[in-house]
Amino acid sequence: MRTFVLGFIAAFVILPIGALGYFRLGLAEVRSDAKPPGWESQLMGSAVRASVRRSAAGIQSPLPTNSDETLVEGGTLYFNGCAGCHGEPGKPEEDLSHYPRVPQFAQVATQYSEPEMYWIIKHGVRMTGMSAYGPFYSDKEVWALARFLRRINSLPSGVLERIQAKKASGSS
Repeated sequence: MRTFVLGFIAAFVILPIGALGYFRLGLAEVRSDAKPPGWESQLMGSAVRASVRRSAAGIQSPLPTNSDETLVEGGTLYFNGCAGCHGEPGKPEEDLSHYPRVPQFAQVATQYSEPEMYWIIKHGVRMTGMSAYGPFYSDKEVWALARFLRRINSLPSGVLERIQAKKASGSS
């Protein structure tokens, strides 16, 4: 019984005090150009995924299911505002040396569903470079951007060319 009590004290008293001391003494590395330890990346990654999943539960897109126009609209927004950090289709991945690492959607598909992408774009993710774009884009634009991101690696024929043409002509 004594071992159980000592284990309980260690788990619920000493470990939290040790963790608090670690952070309060400034021992945690906070430089964005330093590679974080694996445990920190896993902990933060799973916390963000779980929070986004919970927050986006039940959200449904009001956009038509199959619309190339929606993809063109979302793609135009992506090229004008997101590609600088998240990469352009057909171009090599950039190492921006940020933590958390900026997802390169043009090279690697997103793990998030369309409603989750909508929620992230609209609200942002605290303590990352992902700002909230809800104040700047309409809900329809945020949904179009989320739809484009879900399909960025499997766009229908001609969509990317239409986006590039729209971008070249300077129209939004």
